[in-house]
Order: sequence, then structure tokens, then C-alpha cells
Amino acid sequence: MLAIAVLAKFFVDTATQLFNPYLLVYASGAGLTGLTMGRLVSVRNLSGLVAPIIGGLADRYGYRRIMQVNLLLIASGILLFAAAGNLFWLVLAMLLWGAGQGGFAPNAHSYLSALLPYHKRSRYLGILEYSWALAGIFGLSVIGVLIEKSGWKLPLYILAGGMLISAVCMFVLPSRHGREEEDAVQTAKAGENSVQPVKPSRMERIRAFLHLGPNRRSAWAAIGVNFFNFFALFHLMISHGIFLETEYSLTPSRLGQVALMLGIADWAGSILVSTAGDRIGKRRSLMYGTMGMSLGFILLPILNISLIPALAGLIIPRFFFEFTTVSNFPLLSEQYPEGRGRVLALGVAGGLLGSTIAASTGPAMYLRFGLWGIGPVSAAANLCALALLIWLVKDGE
Repeated sequence: MLAIAVLAKFFVDTATQLFNPYLLVYASGAGLTGLTMGRLVSVRNLSGLVAPIIGGLADRYGYRRIMQVNLLLIASGILLFAAAGNLFWLVLAMLLWGAGQGGFAPNAHSYLSALLPYHKRSRYLGILEYSWALAGIFGLSVIGVLIEKSGWKLPLYILAGGMLISAVCMFVLPSRHGREEEDAVQTAKAGENSVQPVKPSRMERIRAFLHLGPNRRSAWAAIGVNFFNFFALFHLMISHGIFLETEYSLTPSRLGQVALMLGIADWAGSILVSTAGDRIGKRRSLMYGTMGMSLGFILLPILNISLIPALAGLIIPRFFFEFTTVSNFPLLSEQYPEGRGRVLALGVAGGLLGSTIAASTGPAMYLRFGLWGIGPVSAAANLCALALLIWLVKDGE
């Protein structure tokens, strides 16, 4: 079961990171400028904000079924992108791609969380998140070779095919697990078969959707932690290629080597969570990781004296970000068990919102202030996340 989830998420995460190193390649292939291609990527990220709605559907109809739908949406978007002949179809492709991408990860986490006791979730969700690092280490490097030998469309066909195969493989998994999800599905069926005397207003439905149970303050604070930490990292990551190319004259192949090092840092962070996160504790792991990120961002402009220290300044916050983010998944999963898919999807939406804002602030601040416009701003965002952890977030145990 875990192997199928990791395989599917490997293809999803490779597609998610595809435009980081190859933005200009795909812009050229689609007949666009790099700026227009960047805006299309923003459209993809914003469409991922439907994740909470998808998470609510998963709580009602089962995580496995919705994961399969997400994979089909991503595959459809990728294939449409490869075939699109004008901007309208490219935008539609990105909307499909982003909707599936935003919904898959929280439902995969919810599915596994429904199977696992709380004290084991860090280990297995950490293993699931190996896929993100493996996508950076192996997926993107193979795609570079494929683009050079066969053009920019072949990797798209392979990614779409991998997701379709993964969706079929998921039929061997049980459709639902755990008392909580079973109760949610039965409640949904009962609601469908009963006559409702009064139809709730739209505002009442929104309030019900956003109500996260008796532990709602902690749940929303944990979602806020995702928002601030994602903003902090992507405020840097969106600009790090420009920084390395302009200040250290790195070629694309050297930038690929940097991506490999960052992927290894991601993997190390996931391994640490999967091996020690349950012993350390979820909330405590989040606090340590957030403090580590903040320290890395403070050091970032100070270490910009030569290439090796500058790379260390990139790797430190990247490692702690992965450790922090993976630690937050099991914590979120127990904030409101009856609405687990919704809470995890809102966590993903918070991260997407933070990274979308950072896509605008990062380049602007770097071009005006250099790394002094990156490090301190990201560190301040981390301190906001740390304040939420100290005063509002509660451990699920």
C-alpha cells in the first residue's frame, strides 16, 4: 500500500517541480515568453486552492476514490498542455493540473493517517514524503536527458502515463479504512437518503465547512504555520536561481547540481522525521524545525561571501523546511479526525497561498535589496509560525 502511494506521489511531485529548472524550455516549446510561462505556473498554484473542497469530498466519499480522480485530473492537464495550441487551452490545462495536484497530497496523507495510530504517523508519512526528494534527485535529472534527446513533450507523456498507471494500481487498495472515514461515508449516505426540512443557506454551509471541531483554534493555527513556513521558503526558492546565476555565474548544468544537493537535503529532512519524529513529538519537531529555518535565513546574507558558504545558506533552511513540513502532516491529521481530509487539504491550501504570495515578493525584494531582502523577511515569517506553535497549536496526543 505504501509503495503504491509513494509511486503515485513520485510522479505528482516530479510534475509539481517540473518548471523549477525547465521553465524556459517549456516556455519556448509552448511558444511563450518566460514571464507568461511563470504566470501560467501561478495559475496552476492558485487552482490548487480548491484542495479544501476536494478534501471535504474525500471525507464523504472515501480517500482512495478521490486520489484516483486527482491523478486523472493531473494527467488530463499534462496531456492537454502537451497538445495545446493557444493560450486558452494552456490556461485550462493548468487549471486541471493544479486542481489535481493540490488535492492529491492531503488525501494521500489522510488515507494513511486513517490506517495508522498517531504514534506511528511521523514514520510512515515521512517515508511517503521521500517522494518529494526522489523527484528532485532522480525525476528531474532524467527529464533533462529526455528533453535533450527527444524534446520537451516526451517527459509530459511519461508523467501522465505514470499517473494513469498509479490510478489503476490503486484499485487494489481498500476503498476506505478506519472508523472515522466509515462513519463519515455512512453519514453522507444517510444525509442523501433523508429529507432535510430546511435547506441551509450558503453562509451556513461555508461556516460548517470551515468549522474544524472543538480543537479548531489549534487546527487553524497549524494551518497558519504551513502558510508562514511555505512563504518563508519560497520567498527564497523563487529567487535562488537568479541569485546563483547573477552573483556566481552558474550555468544550467551547475544549477542542476544545486538542485540535486537540495533534493538530498529534502531527503535527509524526511528521513529524520520518519526515524525520530514520533519520539521527539510532532509539535516539538515543528518548533525545532521552524527555529532551524529561521536561523538559516538569518545566516543566508551573512554566508554570501563565496559559492560554498552561499550554498550552505540555501541548504540549511531547505533541510529544516522539509523536516518541519513533514512533521506538520501527522499533527494536522489529528486536529479534527472526523474532518481529516478537510484539515489536511486546508493545510495544503495555506501552503499554496503562502508560496503564491512569495512568487511575487521574492524576486521584487531580491532585485531591490539582494539577499538582505530575502533572509530577514523569511526569518520574520518563521517567527510568526513559531508564535502560533507556542501559544495556539496543541499536539493531537
